[in-house]
Amino acid sequence: MINIFKRKKREGCPVCFENNTIGFGTDYLESKFISRIDSEQEIGGIEIFKCQKCSTQFYKEGNMFNKIMDGQIDTLKRWANKTLKTDDSLKKKIDEIGFSENWDGSKVAPAKILLNNGKEFDFATIRITKTPPIGAFFDNFENLFFIDEVESIDKSQFGLSSEIRNEANKAVERRMGFYPTVLKTNDGKKIVVNGPSLFFNSNGIKGEQLILAKEDWDHRAKYIYEDKIENQTLIVGKE
Repeated sequence: MINIFKRKKREGCPVCFENNTIGFGTDYLESKFISRIDSEQEIGGIEIFKCQKCSTQFYKEGNMFNKIMDGQIDTLKRWANKTLKTDDSLKKKIDEIGFSENWDGSKVAPAKILLNNGKEFDFATIRITKTPPIGAFFDNFENLFFIDEVESIDKSQFGLSSEIRNEANKAVERRMGFYPTVLKTNDGKKIVVNGPSLFFNSNGIKGEQLILAKEDWDHRAKYIYEDKIENQTLIVGKE
């Protein structure tokens, strides 16, 4: 008997039909779609795929297709053609700030940076990694530069200490998506950051003013919670 309620597969890819799709598994693609995704090219060892219907480009991690955002193919080409090793003077300053482990296995540090062209940025994440900056996560940064574009690196007054960052990386989930770490100022104000934050700038309080409170989060207590920091910059180097 023919199942008249069985939904016909759509032709293309999930991005053709579903708003805000940034990734999907091969099993979902095969079960719901007549795929129009084909291998297009290889850049720096990364295979690039393209949907022939909507022209969206993807790369794969295991069985997951991840959407490549606007402009990231050019970024990938630049990444592939650069050595991006950190010179000794920059490395010494980053070591003073201290790296912390990122969610994807990369090493990150908060910094203030001066570019070779004279531009300065206070909220700059230094990211040293084996993988290129492509995918939806990197679309959250307003600016992206490579380490060879950096003239100097200094501590940011908004950056959290390596001690705080390492402790925040170990935070336990207390509510869905909420991993609190309690901090304090010298005058007794209590602050809470959620997960592995790098910077703090809220209520006139800057990251350099904070130390660990060494106490658990209490839902009944009053805290100052971190605000989202816009206009962040990413600096990328290779391991």
